[in-house]
Amino acid sequence: MADLHIERKASDNKYLHKDFHVTADIGISYVGTNYGDQAVKEYLTQYANSFYKLLAEKVKRNGLTELESNFISVYKKEEWSEFLHTNLTENSLEITIDKCPAITFMKQSGHTPSKWYKETTYVVYSQLAKMCNLDFSVFYYDENDGKTKFVFSKRNNE
Repeated sequence: MADLHIERKASDNKYLHKDFHVTADIGISYVGTNYGDQAVKEYLTQYANSFYKLLAEKVKRNGLTELESNFISVYKKEEWSEFLHTNLTENSLEITIDKCPAITFMKQSGHTPSKWYKETTYVVYSQLAKMCNLDFSVFYYDENDGKTKFVFSKRNNE
């Protein structure tokens, strides 16, 4: 009888990390409840520094197109592409999100996002911009569904 052997890699599996958002929010809520708002900002800044280190290096080398490609790739993997809109110019990348996949999933699973969850947009992307030597502005953010519009832009002196 032939020896059957199946070889699989993690990359063979469909990319979905929806439960990550719930557990991340639970962690953020724990930090906020026990240590305060500033601790949440510090926690998310450390997260951004680790998670976005390689992306920031690529953006510094290749420009805003690298950042746009990253957002498009993430939303495609999340199967949420139709809710993401980008507008790339020479000096800026505008991102509009009709509704947030993380907030949608959390609510569908019975989890109410904490009052600090919005900081995953404000603090994390602000820190990413800083790491890329870019400016960052949020035009609006709806805590109910995560609808948001923000812009990464080149600094005037660069």
